[in-house]
Amino acid sequence: MADNFKKTLILPLISTGNVPQLTTDLILHSLSNEFRFVKSLDSTYVHPFVGALDYSLNDGEPILYKSYPDKKFSSALELFYNDSKNLYVIQQRTPIIQGYINNFIKEIVIPVIEELRITDVTILDSYGALDESIINHKFNNNTNIGVNNVDPFYSIGVCKLEGIGSLSDEFDSVLNLKTDPNTAMHYTNSLLEFSQRSLLQEISTDQQIFKIIFHLINSQLGSLMNVKYCSFFVHEGDNSLDAKLFTSHFSDFVNPKNSSITEIKDFKTPISWKGVYGFNEVPATLEEGIYI
Repeated sequence: MADNFKKTLILPLISTGNVPQLTTDLILHSLSNEFRFVKSLDSTYVHPFVGALDYSLNDGEPILYKSYPDKKFSSALELFYNDSKNLYVIQQRTPIIQGYINNFIKEIVIPVIEELRITDVTILDSYGALDESIINHKFNNNTNIGVNNVDPFYSIGVCKLEGIGSLSDEFDSVLNLKTDPNTAMHYTNSLLEFSQRSLLQEISTDQQIFKIIFHLINSQLGSLMNVKYCSFFVHEGDNSLDAKLFTSHFSDFVNPKNSSITEIKDFKTPISWKGVYGFNEVPATLEEGIYI
């Protein structure tokens, strides 16, 4: 398919350090002159949220929403579009209500893919030292032995849906599930083809990404060809730098028109980060409090 007909949807997962959301913030606000707000999505299955319209400190006003001058508040789930890159982005500001991830995927995400005839979905994720389903298995089963220059933070895996229409009928048999004796969890390396340099080479059936791919495959979406899984290893705390490092892989997230190389060089942080992510000074007196 020609690049001009490809449409990418970026979906950030609520995960360690909220790095996918921060990364999405950087993408939207650093390229605010290219993106526009499309609509708010049904937020039935995520925790309630309402907030002021966010904007870049550089812009001084909510440029992303300039096509909707009457819009005064942002919501938990919003859809944005970048025409120059055939790119849609969902910003999810609150977690999915426990027990409703399947409903969220089937009733919110899949209808968006169908409506917009998305060809490529990029899922952003993050994990840290306390994510046992990933870390413990990784240390007990080193799948990068003999590979040079393994990236210590970034992983990318691709699931190609073209030509596998019958996969939904054979899903269980082709998963090649393996049980980790140390965690009793199930892992598969057959759904996603990770790059050799990726820190991760397998996913757990306990991870959100497994559930998402399962539903995407079984929905047999006519337009969808590829699912990209981009994940970043982070530490809890100020994750603004993690987000900038993750955003440096922006060219992996998208399918730009004319196969042009896409890179964000000038990061613009939104006003919502002020006083939260790396902007606070360390309190010097008791009157200023003990929390940073």
